[in-house]
Amino acid sequence: MKKIMSTAAALLLGSAIAFASGGKDGNSAALTNVRIGIHGNEGGAPLAAVAEEQGLFKKYGINPVFTIVESGPAEMTAMRADRRTLDVGYIGAGVAWNALDGAGNSVSFVFLDCLSNAEMLIAKKGIFTDTNKNGKYDNDEIYTGLKGKSVYIEVGTTPGGWFKNLLDLVNEGKADSDKLWIYSETSSYLAGYTPANNNEANKVTVINTLNANLPAGMASGGMDIIAGYSPATATILNTNKNAETIATTVGNFPAEKSFPSTWVASDAWIAENPEVAQNFIKALYEAADWRANNIDAAMRAGENLAQKPSGTFDPTNLVAPSKADYEEWFATPDSRGYVYFKALYESTKGNVPDGNPIKPFNKAFNDTLLLNAVKAGK
Repeated sequence: MKKIMSTAAALLLGSAIAFASGGKDGNSAALTNVRIGIHGNEGGAPLAAVAEEQGLFKKYGINPVFTIVESGPAEMTAMRADRRTLDVGYIGAGVAWNALDGAGNSVSFVFLDCLSNAEMLIAKKGIFTDTNKNGKYDNDEIYTGLKGKSVYIEVGTTPGGWFKNLLDLVNEGKADSDKLWIYSETSSYLAGYTPANNNEANKVTVINTLNANLPAGMASGGMDIIAGYSPATATILNTNKNAETIATTVGNFPAEKSFPSTWVASDAWIAENPEVAQNFIKALYEAADWRANNIDAAMRAGENLAQKPSGTFDPTNLVAPSKADYEEWFATPDSRGYVYFKALYESTKGNVPDGNPIKPFNKAFNDTLLLNAVKAGK
């Protein structure tokens, strides 16, 4: 049985919920507590849920103490605090820059969870035109639809960086004077960003808005275009008949620009608990193999852990790698898994606060734990 607990993590994370599981017999005396941050969506909960339900955490001597976080920034605050309340957690690309930040209490990437397809550009019907009448929007059609418009995004989360990449995609092949450019009153969102021109007609205004508020904003008519992530995007599409999908990661981006969702861990925690950290990654790796072969059951497990209604999580919102994928993706430093991480590294360097040292790639990604898990699983 899961037991809700009042913890320092819950206080620090505000609306987060922390709870522990001591296994089926409730006896966790012989297990080591690990404080884990998860997200309440398809990417952020199922892997940890599978590791728990399939007994993998217990197999490796771990008693998981879960915290459901409402956003990546709050999770990173908890993990990087002087008195941290999280040891390891799932994150999207929006806060991935924390693994590059060499200042303060540092964290590192330790595992690739999935490729996210949960980010979407959604608009009120009629704003974008399917000129080719092929049932989807190509780059030129997205370009035309965005020109001069406002887009509502929680900029500190994955869709913030995702939207910048989308604009790069629709701007490809155009002269600098014709490219769309971003204006935002949230100055941190534009850190490291240089607009291609200052033509007001090409301006796309990004308005920082909590992801959880996007469905209500579209329902009221106050927002015409949003970039968000699940479950807000699923809520909009399931309840708003006047909304349509304009772009998704899998539908519009080349594979090399897919955003990996990752796990990061406190560097201090890893140094203090190397065997526990290794066992945690082994549990995730075995859970990933089970998830790849039982994707629907994994979604239901994730819903149970995240305390969401059954049917909330849509497996089409992620690409879940199999054991064979991990073996192939991390076979050499040039393999696809490293390509994903390096692309994430390059795309988030600009988000590291000015003046803070940027860790080199081999320090930002602690691949030893993952490589050991893959080797042990062969």
